[in-house]
Amino acid sequence: MEKTIRNADNNYNTNLSSEYLIMSILCRTGKDAYLSFGNKKGVDIIVKTKLGAICIVEVKGVNKRNDWLITNSGTFTTAPNLIYALVCFNGKIDDLESTPDFWFIPSVKLAENTEHKIAKNEKTVYISNKYVRENYNEYKNSIKYLEEYLNAF
Repeated sequence: MEKTIRNADNNYNTNLSSEYLIMSILCRTGKDAYLSFGNKKGVDIIVKTKLGAICIVEVKGVNKRNDWLITNSGTFTTAPNLIYALVCFNGKIDDLESTPDFWFIPSVKLAENTEHKIAKNEKTVYISNKYVRENYNEYKNSIKYLEEYLNAF
């Protein structure tokens, strides 16, 4: 019997690694951030704004340059206080010297300007990795837009 080796390509470690990466970025930049735990959680990270409101950060991660799976509900969720943190390890999740790419993009902005794909089951929604790379360069490896939101509310 051949034993399957667990790695980031065949289990949930990519998403967990992505969440901890984003939490690390938030902590390193002095944000008041809280990571939620559980398999069926509705929110990945909550960040308090300067005025005490909350910002929800939904983290989506991929190891390779695959499209990000956003939801299995058939609709792309948006809210004024919802920001998507997209993480891509560029196929090098096992290489600890490699730096992953990340984007903090407001959900409202993603909904209006991004290529979404809905699978044949009409429930699974994806965001194009290629489209984000080509059209959201000002968000890449930056917390600028998250900072703007956190300082405004």
